[in-house]
Amino acid sequence: MPSSKLTREKIIDAALELTERGRGGSFSLRELAQSLDVKAASLYNHFAGLAQIQEETALRIVKMLNKALKEAADGKERDEAFLAAARAYRAFAKDYPGLYTALIRMPASNDEVIVKAARDSYAPMRKIIKSYDKEKIMTLHFLRSFRAATHGFVELTANHFMQMGGATQDETYEVMIHAFLNTLKGLADNEKV
Repeated sequence: MPSSKLTREKIIDAALELTERGRGGSFSLRELAQSLDVKAASLYNHFAGLAQIQEETALRIVKMLNKALKEAADGKERDEAFLAAARAYRAFAKDYPGLYTALIRMPASNDEVIVKAARDSYAPMRKIIKSYDKEKIMTLHFLRSFRAATHGFVELTANHFMQMGGATQDETYEVMIHAFLNTLKGLADNEKV
């Protein structure tokens, strides 16, 4: 690809592809340039350096996840929105294991833009959960617990756990997210008292 046709979007697309292929691992400017069939110096016509490319890549991953969560929940009643977003979270992790791994590693970054992106990566789910907890007392605890459970499930199944027994992984995930939904409903009911 001639560098004259190189765009910021094409560079970030290639960075996403390298991130996915590398299962969330990092890449160098040289590797990125090679994947685009350009010289590394050409990338500086579009970005200040690797750090800026990593920031833009992180922001794109977060946008992808948030879009999936939002699209799954849009137009649905609260309970169905929660379940649909929970399913979309798992689907994103299964469909993009490398991007998901990169997302999970974002909070450990020394780059404030990437750390903020990580915090924003659950915004649609946070909005749904807040709708159950009007006092906002339990929202943070619930969000942390739910994300830990869904992440644990994704990691365990990706590493071939939960293979035995008479239930499928999908059935077990449904049981888990319905249990969390019942907890959320309990939060909402307790506030009506």
